[in-house]
Amino acid sequence: MLFGRRKPGYTTTVDAASDPEQVILDLQKAEMAAKKKPKAEVFDIDAASETARRLKETGSMFDGSAAKLGEDVIAAVQKETDALAAKQAEAQPALEETAAPDAAEKPQLLDFLAAAPEAEGDPYADQPTVTAPELPKLTPAQELAGYIRSRSAAALVTSHALLVSEVENADELLAQMPEDPQCADIVSRAGAKDAYYYSSANMSDNYAMIAQLIEDKDLCAMVAEMVRFNARVYPSATPLRYFRRSPYDLTQEAIEQTWQSMQGKPEYADIEELTNNQNERFLFSTQHLTRRYAKAISDVDEWTD
Repeated sequence: MLFGRRKPGYTTTVDAASDPEQVILDLQKAEMAAKKKPKAEVFDIDAASETARRLKETGSMFDGSAAKLGEDVIAAVQKETDALAAKQAEAQPALEETAAPDAAEKPQLLDFLAAAPEAEGDPYADQPTVTAPELPKLTPAQELAGYIRSRSAAALVTSHALLVSEVENADELLAQMPEDPQCADIVSRAGAKDAYYYSSANMSDNYAMIAQLIEDKDLCAMVAEMVRFNARVYPSATPLRYFRRSPYDLTQEAIEQTWQSMQGKPEYADIEELTNNQNERFLFSTQHLTRRYAKAISDVDEWTD
């Protein structure tokens, strides 16, 4: 006779002579006792298999069979891990003994290259070693010429007074330059107050003339010479603002004072002033230009095509 509740997958048979209530109580006690038992620890077989695979890659003999047979895989993995650590600890002294040699024992690069065999098939092997030719030693005159060149490159002429003050035998060296082909570019120019030297390779003759006039510090002579030069060479009249530019760099006041000083002096009698159609003031030289022509070339066209 079948008594009690039927649960899915659970069926029991009891004796017909048994007390039904006692049977039910016994079943309930058994069920409660079963619920109080601790559950078996769940173990991930796939994770154990992955651990076993990694242990095999590092030299372990664990093959994951314990996981498949339901054995204590955690203990097996821990055992294999401890064994592998001990094995690596035993191999560590051997690795230290075979480490790289000290820096003192390393071969030097130059020694290594010297001991290396010669390269075969070198296309330059049969060619003699050629050393760069030594530069000829400069004479004192050539060194002085180099100093003059450097100043010319800086837009400066070099006065005779400056050379004598810096070089003990400057006159002797200057006399040697015309005979030395290496000094052929050194040119001298006589100024109102001194002689000046420059390199024609680094400075034009026209600029040397301007630089010499500036070095003489005679503003009247400088203005007259430049007005005559412009009238003769271009030809053109010279605006007064021309002397405010580099390399003259005169102020408007200095220009006015210079022009006032020039008037009435016979050596500057050919320098005259005119005003163009824009009311701009010009100077010209009657030695090279007539007033009518100077006025015509100074006027500015009021219309264009």
